[in-house]
Amino acid sequence: MIFLRSGISIAALFFLVKWIGFEKISGVIQGARFGYLFISILIFISAYVLCFFRWCLLVKSVDIRAPLSRLAISYLGGNFFNLFLPSTVGGDIVRIADLRNHTKKTKEIAATVLIDRLVGFCALGIIVFVSIVIGREYIRGLDVLIPIAMLFFLLFSAIAVLFTKNIFAKIKIFIPTKRLKEKAENLHGEIFYFRKRPKVLLKTLLISFLSQVAVIFSFYFIFLALRLNPNIIYFFIFIPLISVIATIPVSIGGLGLRDTGSVFFFTKIGIAKDAAAAASLLNFFFIVIIGIVSGIIYGLALYNRWLQRH
Repeated sequence: MIFLRSGISIAALFFLVKWIGFEKISGVIQGARFGYLFISILIFISAYVLCFFRWCLLVKSVDIRAPLSRLAISYLGGNFFNLFLPSTVGGDIVRIADLRNHTKKTKEIAATVLIDRLVGFCALGIIVFVSIVIGREYIRGLDVLIPIAMLFFLLFSAIAVLFTKNIFAKIKIFIPTKRLKEKAENLHGEIFYFRKRPKVLLKTLLISFLSQVAVIFSFYFIFLALRLNPNIIYFFIFIPLISVIATIPVSIGGLGLRDTGSVFFFTKIGIAKDAAAAASLLNFFFIVIIGIVSGIIYGLALYNRWLQRH
């Protein structure tokens, strides 16, 4: 399956580059202004830091006792494996597995990771909704409105399944085995527990909002680096949708999907295809840099654990 998803990412990126032209994309990137790129990656890193502390807040709320350094290592490991595993949530499995070895609380950790993702998507939905209300005159055409409708449908569906016992009871009948059904029930119980902690959910939602805004401004500064200055309202509408597209589990790290989505949306406001693709590839370059650094730190931590055991 991983080879199929790798093939999808490579094929999507190959056809996109072939369609636009490698020389055109590379020419746009070579003309980028370094100062704006530097600001962009700093803002992008701040989004990762905010997401890390959001997860720490969730972990603390379920009484999982682990030092901050241990949580940081698990989080960095997830960042690294996001480069290789399906979609941008593939590293969450690594995050759960790594911290489980320390706490032995698999279902509680899994619940925090799922809530972490769900709150992030809620923030995306809020940003898109507010942006549409403010800049509704900029949104025209079903090809933009349909992805927005799909985002809200998926978001409300996920909330209904995870926080409503009746709907979950109807869904779980499709789980094939009794053992998997029991695990799903236990995990749902841990997630449902967060209904009793609205303050925690509100705090994590606020952090999610800040992190998503950071990602949006990071993308905006990439466009400034490429000597483009479209209305920033488009970024508050398009970037959340592109982020959702990148999480579809048919690619590796969202590669190919993210870039195709960027070209699809930004060309609708007059941005050239080569510039939209170049901006998306620069954003992916930031992801790769952060992932590699995370992998180096994670590898050193694993080596240190091995030394301690022996």
